[in-house]
Amino acid sequence: MKTAIIKKYNGNKEKILGQFFTKESVIEKLLDILFEYKHYKNNIEILEPSFGIGNFIKVLNRRGFYNIDGCEIDETLTDEPKDFFDYPIDKKYDLIIGNPPFTKYNIKESYYYPKNYMKSFCPLFEYLPSKLLNREKEKIENVFILKSLKHLKDKDSTIAFILPISFFIKNKNKSIKKEILSNFSTIIIYQNTEVWFNYNIPCCFAMFTNTSDYKNKIILYYENKDKHREIIDIGNIFEEIIPEVFYNKKHDLTNNHNGNLLKSYLSQEIVRYLKSYKDNNVSGKNILEKNKILLHENVEDYKLAVVRVGNVSVGKCGLINIKKDILNDMFFVFDFAKKYFKNKKIKEKICELINKNPDYFRNITCRVGSKSIKKEDIYNFKVEI
Repeated sequence: MKTAIIKKYNGNKEKILGQFFTKESVIEKLLDILFEYKHYKNNIEILEPSFGIGNFIKVLNRRGFYNIDGCEIDETLTDEPKDFFDYPIDKKYDLIIGNPPFTKYNIKESYYYPKNYMKSFCPLFEYLPSKLLNREKEKIENVFILKSLKHLKDKDSTIAFILPISFFIKNKNKSIKKEILSNFSTIIIYQNTEVWFNYNIPCCFAMFTNTSDYKNKIILYYENKDKHREIIDIGNIFEEIIPEVFYNKKHDLTNNHNGNLLKSYLSQEIVRYLKSYKDNNVSGKNILEKNKILLHENVEDYKLAVVRVGNVSVGKCGLINIKKDILNDMFFVFDFAKKYFKNKKIKEKICELINKNPDYFRNITCRVGSKSIKKEDIYNFKVEI
């Protein structure tokens, strides 16, 4: 049977099914966080919709919770495989908890395809909003949230999932977040510096619930050597609410607190530049070489290019000649404010100051896969000239 399963998924079962099993020691900590904010009796009804090797169930049992149902699609892990998306919608629970599979964008089969469930025991329209019914595919972790909403018993019920940290990127997953807002008034997002699986994936523990003490609030809980907690309005759900990023931005760990925001030196206008991924002379690897404006060249032709994505080069910058240089697609390119168009010293100084703070942009971003920064992160960088 196991050989057949491996063959079925072309030897890539773990990634296609998103199988990254949570360590029991981590689950103990996550349950501590959950029950700090939500108090349940031991006889509540619990669903683990993708139990894998059963670690969540084991830890819950140790704490006296035994009224637990579970789903697991992988027949090598259970004698009674169940697909959560075929699970009857009329089954209701006080707590839905676990580590649903994450979407792997580079693996086609890992997407949730609604057409695959057209003949399911559980009709799509019962849990997918109308806007998503006609989509060819959707992130599987999003659909786990949407269907879990339909399994909630009442307003006191809770969804507590490990999610990719990218779920909480600004303006991402808007339709899913709107559904969350329509059901819950309290959100707790916990993140620490531990590795939760055998594979290091940036993730968090997200709890969607209703509490009287934290009504219409989001609690951002970040733990490194110490515990840090921030409480913000729930309306910020569409902003960047990754606990580590929020903490680093607030404490500004690597960027000095003096000087002016970089946006006071830059133009807001879009810069058109020569771009080619194959035929370029400027990439993330060599951008640091572009730190001076060449003699006898027009200073106005030099713009600021900042690497926007990557784990090593992100945040590095250089001064590129808009008429001569061809860049790959890894950059944000900025023009300077009119008063600095011809100011060679200012342009070179800004480039130097950004490159003296290589950890700044790495610390204010956290993604699944490559790190990625936004234009506003660059505009908000401080320089003292």
